[in-house]
Amino acid sequence: MTEVLKISLRSLLTHKLRLVLTIAAVTLGVAFVSGTFVLSDTMGKAFDQLYTGLAKGTDVTVRAKAAYTDINTQGQARPLDEQLVERVRQVPGVEAAGGGVTGFALILDKQGEPIQPGGAPTLGGSISTDRSLAGNFSFRQGGAPTRPDEVVIDAATAKKAGYQVGDRAKVVFEGGTGEFTVVGIVGFGETDSLLGATLASFETHTAQQLLGKVGKVDQIEARAAAGVSAAQLRDRIAKILPEGTEAITSQEAADEGSKAVRDGLGIFTTILLVFAGVSLLVGSFVIWNTFNVLVAQRRREVALLRAVGATGGQVLRGIVTEAFVIGLASAALGVGAGVGLAVGIRAMLKVIGIEIPTTTAVVAPRTVVAALVVGVGVTVVAAVLPAWGATRVAPIEALRQATPATGRLGTARRVIGSVLLLAGAAGLVTAAVAGNQPALTGLSTLVAFAGLVTAGPVLARGMAWLADRGRPGSGWRLAARNVGRAPKRAAATALALTIGLAVVCAVSVTASSTKTSVADAVSGGNRADLILKPAGAGSGISASVAELLRERDSAATVVEMRFGAARVNDQNGFVAGLDTAGLSQVADLDIRSGALADFRDGTLLLSSKQAKALGAQVGDQVTVTFPETGSRTLRVAAVFERESLIGTGYLITLGDYASNVTSRLDQAILVTHPAGADRAAAKTAVTQALVDYPNVKVSDPAELTKDAQASVDQLLGLVTALLLLAVVVAVLGIVNTLVLSVVERTRELGLMRAVGATRRQVRTVIRRESVLMSLLGALAGVALGTGAGVALARSLGDGGITTVTVPVATLAIYLVVATLVGVLAAVGPARRASRVDVLRAVTVD
Repeated sequence: MTEVLKISLRSLLTHKLRLVLTIAAVTLGVAFVSGTFVLSDTMGKAFDQLYTGLAKGTDVTVRAKAAYTDINTQGQARPLDEQLVERVRQVPGVEAAGGGVTGFALILDKQGEPIQPGGAPTLGGSISTDRSLAGNFSFRQGGAPTRPDEVVIDAATAKKAGYQVGDRAKVVFEGGTGEFTVVGIVGFGETDSLLGATLASFETHTAQQLLGKVGKVDQIEARAAAGVSAAQLRDRIAKILPEGTEAITSQEAADEGSKAVRDGLGIFTTILLVFAGVSLLVGSFVIWNTFNVLVAQRRREVALLRAVGATGGQVLRGIVTEAFVIGLASAALGVGAGVGLAVGIRAMLKVIGIEIPTTTAVVAPRTVVAALVVGVGVTVVAAVLPAWGATRVAPIEALRQATPATGRLGTARRVIGSVLLLAGAAGLVTAAVAGNQPALTGLSTLVAFAGLVTAGPVLARGMAWLADRGRPGSGWRLAARNVGRAPKRAAATALALTIGLAVVCAVSVTASSTKTSVADAVSGGNRADLILKPAGAGSGISASVAELLRERDSAATVVEMRFGAARVNDQNGFVAGLDTAGLSQVADLDIRSGALADFRDGTLLLSSKQAKALGAQVGDQVTVTFPETGSRTLRVAAVFERESLIGTGYLITLGDYASNVTSRLDQAILVTHPAGADRAAAKTAVTQALVDYPNVKVSDPAELTKDAQASVDQLLGLVTALLLLAVVVAVLGIVNTLVLSVVERTRELGLMRAVGATRRQVRTVIRRESVLMSLLGALAGVALGTGAGVALARSLGDGGITTVTVPVATLAIYLVVATLVGVLAAVGPARRASRVDVLRAVTVD
């Protein structure tokens, strides 16, 4: 190791506080990346274990062939005729075969409340009479059901609800409700549930009746006899299957399920990595600024090294080595912190009702590699420019008594920064005015941010000029002049805060606009007095609820609404099935062409947006492909405007929906009261009528709007929480800059004390410097985030955002919080500055 490298490492270890703060800034970003991968890989492993366990003991799976598959259609296939089970059993080489059914079954706890896992399904199914075909399905207590009034539930649900064998439990189905005796509690290998899903299992004949699949099975499992491979048995069974049915090996089925889940996790992982990228970008600014300050402080040291023979390359390698060591330490710490962060992200998601299946934490090789690449790469890259600047220090500078001023700004930088800022702002204004310009919005935001980076020192000087007011020698004037003296440093520190705050503000504007648009959609197009929706995510409303309401005097009009995946002219999307009778009484779709009276079986309604995308108009034929039944040709009956009111631009009749989709679950039921009825009394009557369906939430339009806006607030809270790491990194950057500034200005601070400044006055100056830098970052972040948020909201007009709203009060709160952040970040550095030894300080060389 060369002497220059030894000196660099010795310098690194000598300044322990600086080292800790810099490592912490990088570690948090690395932890976000590694935590994302740990969470994703752990979830993937959990699903792999599930599918492999379910396939245990079987070799071939027989099922209906789906017309197409994507992430939204997994498991959506037409049931098979039960007689096919016996035909499969007769195939040579089949040792055992059995069929089963699954469907919707919502278990209620002892208080009659629904047990609804966030995001996971509520399943009902049949128990195989051949236990060897049951995979890792095993009884923890009791045994299999043999009577129509008996049920087996999963161990997790039993634990949550306090059920024991012998207890009575109520279950809600698509066709009604029932009460059963719990005769068994089951687990799945070492886990208590199907990765969060609830499960109510019945003997096969009972399950077929309860789930609306009499004489049907969803799939058939077969086990090969000795000497027959899974592939051989698959090929033999395929020969006797009717058209539209397929046979695959159970391993292929497990791999297919795992792949579909991992594809879905890929989207989830990408979203989290975006937030990790924000934290890393903030961290890179902190590192860049830190090394810039270090190089400025060590110019004389570097000059001395050059004077005694060190080459520019040695100086460069020394500083890069410091960065490498910091990055390596950050990567190691980041992997460990990432495991804890994965647990924290899972807990945050659970708070908003999203339960993520998991198992023992998985730290895959790619996670370690990613941590090393990110930690070392970001740190070294951020330090390269400051290190390169150090190589240009002349040996003669070793003779100088003071470090050259760093406040000089080039004309080119000022001009380029101004041009970029103006171009970015103009692009955002154009995108906001034109609407539906996502590409221009993204590009303009990047250009504007580049302008802030380039023109940041100019803005820092402007902030210093504004704050340089009051009596000579006052705290604000001294703080402002210190900021103005080193505007590049102040700007780099402030921009770290700008990044996180800009994203938060953009999301806040978009969320506020979404809430306003939801309210406008409900008030503008809704005519229903009551809206019934399932209380939990991923659930539905039994079709029997609508039938029950139609028999009541408290409901004049009842319109069911169902949603399902489909392809329209080869475009993936969702279709809504609605009752045609009474539709105009519950919703004003704002028909632009055609007539609602022509909406009947064999037709569909298109939103204006979708009609334009398809190039279709009233009277044209459109091909709708359903996963279960394949292609159907429907005629466009009308084109409507209010797509956001329904949630999709493709509307078909409930009859056509039922002919192509097995599920009978409603996603919403729209109800009007009889003319002259007391609204409160009518709502009470409807609520009381649904006492056996506690999973149904009855809301009036105002309550529906409030619930929808609360969901947006939850999402905003989650995004803000995920961005909190970026803010923490920015705060560490402010602390680091102030600490380095105190070290650099030891002589200045000592002289201030020598001429009469009190410790309190010194602390005040440091705190106000911190506040100025925080305000600069906050103002830039709020301005950029607001502009980007408005343009983004206007770009999402097709996604349902019809009104743009800027949450002024929220943005003002962010500014206040930024000020407080500045005060808190300065506590340690200010205390350190106030304790500078006067005699030692004034003799510092």
